[in-house]
Amino acid sequence: MNDSPNRMKRLISTFAFAILCIGGGFMLATGWDMPAKSTAAPIISPSETVGSGANAIPVVTPEGHSPFVRIAELIKPVVVNITADKKLTNHPQIPMDMFDWGPFFGEPPQGGKGGGQRSMPHVTSGGSGIIVSKDGLILTNNHVVADADEITIKFADRTELDAKVLGADPETDLALIKVDRIFPDHMVAKLGDSEAIMIGDWAIAVGSPFGLDWTVTVGVISARGRSNLRISGDEGPSYQDFIQTDASINFGNSGGPLINIKGEVIGVNTAINAQGQGIGFAIPINLAGKIMQQLQTTGQVKRGYLGVVPEELDEMKREALGLDANVKGVFVESTQEGTPADKGGLKSGDIILLLDGKPVESVSDFRFRVADHPPQGDLSMEVLRDGKKKSLSFTLADRSEFVNANAQPKLKSQESWLGIQVMPTDSRQGKRLGVEESKGVVVVQITPDSPAEGFLDVGDVIVEVGGMEIGSVEDFKIAAEKLKDRTKAIPFWVIREDRRTFVPIKPVNP
Repeated sequence: MNDSPNRMKRLISTFAFAILCIGGGFMLATGWDMPAKSTAAPIISPSETVGSGANAIPVVTPEGHSPFVRIAELIKPVVVNITADKKLTNHPQIPMDMFDWGPFFGEPPQGGKGGGQRSMPHVTSGGSGIIVSKDGLILTNNHVVADADEITIKFADRTELDAKVLGADPETDLALIKVDRIFPDHMVAKLGDSEAIMIGDWAIAVGSPFGLDWTVTVGVISARGRSNLRISGDEGPSYQDFIQTDASINFGNSGGPLINIKGEVIGVNTAINAQGQGIGFAIPINLAGKIMQQLQTTGQVKRGYLGVVPEELDEMKREALGLDANVKGVFVESTQEGTPADKGGLKSGDIILLLDGKPVESVSDFRFRVADHPPQGDLSMEVLRDGKKKSLSFTLADRSEFVNANAQPKLKSQESWLGIQVMPTDSRQGKRLGVEESKGVVVVQITPDSPAEGFLDVGDVIVEVGGMEIGSVEDFKIAAEKLKDRTKAIPFWVIREDRRTFVPIKPVNP
């Protein structure tokens, strides 16, 4: 009997402890007013932001949405859809190579029914653009609007306007177009600083891939300073300093913006890797801004020209030249006759160490710095020649006088015959076309509507013409001279896809 009160107390205590355990388990399970004591990183508060002031972007919105929702809302009015229509006088071959441009080419229309006269064929390219000023200026890629007869701009509010090209620069693949409209502030892009981006930073691409208007894709900056990219069977723009991103870029994204986490434009989407997934390229906005200023003022870009073929100073060259690892610069493969480089005394085999007193980091760095000088501007240089340093000075020429519309060096007339332009197989062009043959000459360009069009391809290696073996460009010149008056088909033997192939070419088109 005397133990009853103690037993009752133990029962009450046990019951209370059970209730406490159940309640505690419920609160742990539901997170009800329980302070976190975990060593893991805390959940991001909706109040945390990237940026400050009016440009502040929440890392997570109060509704739980990602910051990209707000960025998409901010950037949509800034991006336009571009349709460019061009009449064709012939049907060009559109090559598919390692890299390809962003436009999505449509099929030329067919002729009318009943055997009537066929209408002039058209090709339509689609792309995107970025509104960069209140007075109607739109930045895009040159390849989106090049040679277009009509350009139509569609805005986020679904209105449409015609546009005209104000200026273009094929050497960076940029163009500035204009519409007759005054834009409100929220429709004008905020330009960021592409020099400030870092590998791993967020990247958002906006455009109209495959005609799917205002598509937003997200990724990161995966590399910077990409150059020497082959695009559409060619070497691509002469001046390349691409931002690489894994934000999905597809046909139709060309000319659209690459954006940072603050909603600022850091690049102009330009090219994709057609053989891989998740690799796209954009022109840095700092470079685009410089080009845009010149296009707005004069409609073209003027660059200084030296006339040299530079190559990277790699380990093999260092070993062959007996250079120490601390020697930095670029190797001069050759100079072009009659250019400032030739007149100023620059020679093949020189190592360019300094430009205007500053070290040369790479071929891309060298080419951009030369191009930044205006025509007739002065350039000083320090080179290493035969183990000794030598100072040189040059007065630069106008690049446009030495380079054709395709941004390739003009070839001497003897190197072009039947519309075929060739270079040595071990030249830079040959290497970039993947040529492994040691003999012959590689076809680097074929003139449209020439006798060779449709018979030879860029990248073919010509090893025999008219019974004459071709081992060099000089041999090709000799064959051209001997056969220049021939009217019958000329037998060509070429190496194509590792096979010796016979190709007859008639000098005059039927």
